[in-house]
Amino acid sequence: MIFIDKEQVYINLKTKYSTDLNAHVYVEDIGQVYCNNDGIKQKVEKIRIYNGKDKEMYDYLSINEITTKILEFINGIDITIIGGPDILLEIKGKEQSNSFYNFLKIALVMVVLFFGAAAAIINFYEDVNMSKSMEKVYFTITGVNKENPLIFTIPLSFGTGLGMFAFFSRIFSFSKRRRQEPGPMELELYLYDKDIEENILNDLKKNENS
Repeated sequence: MIFIDKEQVYINLKTKYSTDLNAHVYVEDIGQVYCNNDGIKQKVEKIRIYNGKDKEMYDYLSINEITTKILEFINGIDITIIGGPDILLEIKGKEQSNSFYNFLKIALVMVVLFFGAAAAIINFYEDVNMSKSMEKVYFTITGVNKENPLIFTIPLSFGTGLGMFAFFSRIFSFSKRRRQEPGPMELELYLYDKDIEENILNDLKKNENS
């Protein structure tokens, strides 16, 4: 019986890799390669495992894809993967800096924070009485005492709903990649489902052992 010793190749994979548009991904980009044979190590590192995309998006690479790609180019090696089962790929374009646009964003945030802090302070001293707070703000600006000033309460109602919708949604982003990201509510639901599954699994194990 003849035994043929294969060269051992170890790859320590990353969990996430970000790349530019139309940029190919090679083994050396997504992990560290370890091998006693330097020639094989360099060949493995230079293997292309993902073709570049021309649009912003999220994608992933599985261990099976990586192993298959490597074995297509190099024979006689034994591959051991260290790390998670999948790698998250983030394909994104280079963001162009626009000074005027950045200034507008900063100014908008400053205005929102200023009026938000002012409203919080007024509500605090009015014992969280929104109606009295709006009346006080209206009197401060116009000098007229008026109960339930609709010019403030109506925009406040719409603004509260719009703000919550914008916070829990990604549709306002110009980037398709950003719109693929889960919102805060989706993340909470995912964690909630995961906790339920773990709890049920633990209960089943306890009942089986008892």
